[in-house]
Amino acid sequence: MSDLNYHCKWRLELAKRICEKIKIVEGTKGIKGIKAIIVGGSVARGYADEYSDIEIPIFWDELPNENIRKLIIKELNAECFYPYNHEAREDNIIVNGFRIDLWHITLEQEEEVIKSVIKDFEIDFGSSNAIDTIRTCIPMFGEEIINSWKAKVKEYPRQIAIENINKALQSIDSTQVELYLQRENSTLLFEHIANLQKSIFLILLALNNEYFPTFKWMYKSLESFKIKPDNIEQRFRYVFNYPPKEAFEKTLVIMFETFDMINKIYPEINTNIVLSKLKSARITRFAP
Repeated sequence: MSDLNYHCKWRLELAKRICEKIKIVEGTKGIKGIKAIIVGGSVARGYADEYSDIEIPIFWDELPNENIRKLIIKELNAECFYPYNHEAREDNIIVNGFRIDLWHITLEQEEEVIKSVIKDFEIDFGSSNAIDTIRTCIPMFGEEIINSWKAKVKEYPRQIAIENINKALQSIDSTQVELYLQRENSTLLFEHIANLQKSIFLILLALNNEYFPTFKWMYKSLESFKIKPDNIEQRFRYVFNYPPKEAFEKTLVIMFETFDMINKIYPEINTNIVLSKLKSARITRFAP
């Protein structure tokens, strides 16, 4: 943890104090069933900046009822950032002016998510993010449970990579780009380029055996990747400074470089099926 930045360190210290208070509440107020507590999100990943909040998932035998959740909020001298919502399993609270997200999850729910990804190869963003959270989290309580989960999610099955890459490839369709260019619709053109960047990012996650950390940390993740097109972070950022057509062409170059990496590491994936979707099939028509 010595390599954590300033924003991470003081948030982690605050998280420790909050977790201790939660444990005290459990011990003195008749609350039972807390099995583990972690710090996740940007603080645990080492990404936190001056805008970051603190994510604290709490793992229970059974989900706490409304009275227990409200009691924890009260004992933390906190107030709700959003109106209380029991169904959300998340309490967004303010402690001394600082935002904290408390997540309520059962052991059974978390273990089912781990199984669904590692064994059943589920690739939805929510499950993938949950696995990434466990991989990167800092245990505050129940270390034995958390470390057992960490051991399980070290794995990144080859089939998961194939499924994620194929899904990202299927989302790529640039057949409307020529239309955007001819009609000078730079709004839709640059939106399309942003979506292509997201697809490239998802492919690179798979190529680097990484689970989904959310798109808001895309650039931080790109910096850490070993397998990626050269200088991709700057190329992603600067492409929006170019005229629309040139911006799209530069994005295609990065896409093709990424395809080369797929072909080298996962030759069983057919990237050729995407090539036709990177060209416009629209033909101009005039009245006879």
